[in-house]
Amino acid sequence: MAQLKQVNLYQFARRARLDTPLWAISSYGIALLYALMIIIPLYFLVVSAFKDNISIFIDPLGLPAKISFQNFTRAFEQGGLLSALTISIIITVCAEVLTLALAFPAAYAVARIRTRMAPVVEAIFALGFLIPALAILMPVFLTAIRLDLLYNPLMLVIFYPATLLSLTVLLLSSQLREVPKEMEESAVMDGATHLDLIRFVFLPMARPAVLTSVLLNFLSLWNEYLFALVLLNANNKTIQIAVTMLKGERTVDYGLIAAGVIISMIPIYLVFLFSQEKIMQGMFAGAVKE
Repeated sequence: MAQLKQVNLYQFARRARLDTPLWAISSYGIALLYALMIIIPLYFLVVSAFKDNISIFIDPLGLPAKISFQNFTRAFEQGGLLSALTISIIITVCAEVLTLALAFPAAYAVARIRTRMAPVVEAIFALGFLIPALAILMPVFLTAIRLDLLYNPLMLVIFYPATLLSLTVLLLSSQLREVPKEMEESAVMDGATHLDLIRFVFLPMARPAVLTSVLLNFLSLWNEYLFALVLLNANNKTIQIAVTMLKGERTVDYGLIAAGVIISMIPIYLVFLFSQEKIMQGMFAGAVKE
């Protein structure tokens, strides 16, 4: 019986190997290689956060001799990461709310109010992807000076939605187009205004795209570095800026830096871990018509 099972397993493996295209095997191999390229640096970062410099240089990929959170404690104390985390959270939440408040009405107008200008407006939003960050860095800096908002986190709250509107409007408009016209016509016959349609009809129906937009915007806002570096100072810094200021007393303390990087990464991984399915659903919402 055992020999028969062994023969059947061998035949199944041989048949699967013959039926599997070469391109599929190559794709799996490349995907595995790419995964290792991501996992190994991440593993090195995690184990380094529990080591000192000597241990990191002697055995870079080895496990720490003992689990100690000293580097994390020092990162909070020396780098002011708690204050930086608070500022990052405030900026991210406020910018998210402002982005959604501006993008949803715009997406509704583009998707449901069909005029000759609707395709033009949508194309203008799409052009936002072609503007490099460095091209607008100096104008934004001069604008912050004229508004007397330089080194003020409020400037980032006002500026960040401008960089996120293109993606948010396009995602939301693609979802809003899939809302049945019968629902809209029924609400209009009951006396609903455009504001009522947005609030009671389209917003509930577009929840997958709204959630996806919020999550993708959160990733961009939390990781943004260039404008936060230019528009803020040491007294008002985000978590990404605070991590770059971590250093040792005499030499570079790589364990301390690794601990700071992990602290800054925790919100990102938590959000993506619990929301990756929602992100994919929202990304492909409206892409396939039945």
